Amino acid sequence: MKVICGKDELMKGVQTILPVVSSKSTLPVLSNFMFETEVDKIKLSSTDLEIAVKCHIKGEIAQEGGITIPAKRFADIIKELSSDADIEIQADDTNQINIKSGKSRFTLMGISKSEYPVIPEFPKENNFIIKKDIFASMLKKTVFAVSKDSQRYVLNGVYFIAEEDSLKMVATDGRRLAYVTEGLGTKIKGKAIIPTKAVNDMLRLISASDSKIEDIKIGIAENQCAAEIGDITFLSTLIEGIFPNYEQVIPKKSESKVKLSVKDTLTAVKQMALLSGDKLSDRSSAVKFYLSPNMLRISASTAGLGSGEVEVEIDYKGEPTEINFNPNFIKEVLQNIDGDFTNFEFTNALNPATLAPEQDKNYICVVMPMRV
Repeated sequence: MKVICGKDELMKGVQTILPVVSSKSTLPVLSNFMFETEVDKIKLSSTDLEIAVKCHIKGEIAQEGGITIPAKRFADIIKELSSDADIEIQADDTNQINIKSGKSRFTLMGISKSEYPVIPEFPKENNFIIKKDIFASMLKKTVFAVSKDSQRYVLNGVYFIAEEDSLKMVATDGRRLAYVTEGLGTKIKGKAIIPTKAVNDMLRLISASDSKIEDIKIGIAENQCAAEIGDITFLSTLIEGIFPNYEQVIPKKSESKVKLSVKDTLTAVKQMALLSGDKLSDRSSAVKFYLSPNMLRISASTAGLGSGEVEVEIDYKGEPTEINFNPNFIKEVLQNIDGDFTNFEFTNALNPATLAPEQDKNYICVVMPMRV
């Protein structure tokens, strides 16, 4: 194999696949990435056996072939080369890789491509097109609520539900829940729990993709999900198991409804979080919401640390009510709400409360109060 390409093009490809390369695997070949020719382009791919990424870059193909290359070492070498000269990469039958650029010469030892795991193809059926920005927004609005408890494995990802002509995403850790839905232009059917790492990788790839790319293709198969973002293909295995009935968690009605300024409430919660305890399970980690006519007082008090309060003007006519929340839960919800105002609905200090954008009926978050 022998190819020639520019540094910028090569670095773009390497940076796309490098985060997926396994650094702790007992299989040496998984510390490498696949570098091969495909028609008139160069294909780079990597996998950790759970997640895989493939991308194509432009280059001159002098001799077809393929090899797996030590990923981090190769990336470090390419990074230090000058952009003024093209880079020539050549591999022989002994798996020796020669890298030339200007007056620089390097030699690395690769591993035969025959030893690299086979990466699945994008699902040919049960796929759909969605706006890139909309899909990324849905991921961001849910992934923060995913459980980090490894013992609750089924909650360690975002739940996708594609049915009829809509896509729904749900995430929960048992104490809060985020739900968002968007319409699709086509009817498909499928359910999948996407691991948190896969969600974050998809967000990374979408963020780094060409701004000219407006649509992406999403595929859901029996044991994997996939995304096509321009010349990049992303694949991930799914979390096996049955996701809890999230519809039972979302309150069907509430006793009170208050319109809150997202900016003012977020600022107040951030301030009071500075005076709450560090442990999420600690009662001192709570911030207190005290609602009285036309006023919301948000306060925090921690023994040995201090206390504080902030007042926010609201339009509230009900009975004085006190509810305690984990400040991080409220903060993360508010940070993901588009618009200036959110509807805050509640019943009492023990039942779950909801926050939803005033102008968006497709997004709702549920937060359980803390018992203090």
